[in-house]
Amino acid sequence: MRPFPTRDGRAPATAPKAPPKALALLDALEQQVGAELGSLREGVQPLLDSVREGLVALDPPGDGMLPSPPEQEKLRAKLTATLEEAEDVLEALQLAVKPAGRSGG
Repeated sequence: MRPFPTRDGRAPATAPKAPPKALALLDALEQQVGAELGSLREGVQPLLDSVREGLVALDPPGDGMLPSPPEQEKLRAKLTATLEEAEDVLEALQLAVKPAGRSGG
């Protein structure tokens, strides 16, 4: 379905495409990780970069072609494994920066 033209006959202005929600969430996660871990962030950054690559591969920007369904399945499996590894690394790094006398809760 095409958008309706404006009253003066011009095509309606299109808003710039917002970044995919998953990438926006990843950006927020990276900022939070940096704020909490400081320089230890470097320990998880390669995994977060890999997650970003996987998200972009599954949803290419612009007019990029989507991968075939079997390739999407492989990419999702790899992305899931990377996210699980990143979760484990983040938990370990959080324990490393947690003050010794403070209990979690």
